[in-house]
Amino acid sequence: MTHAANSADGAQLGAARVTGLDGRDVTLASLWEARPVVLVFLRHFG
Repeated sequence: MTHAANSADGAQLGAARVTGLDGRDVTLASLWEARPVVLVFLRHFG
């Protein structure tokens, strides 16, 4: 079964803050303002 994200899910995800490559905090939404992105969550075990 697949889950189609709705606009509320996207808004909540976009508001999440992450650390960018330069060490500054950015919102996820700022990463896809200019172009589409592929967002992958990777969990490290061990």
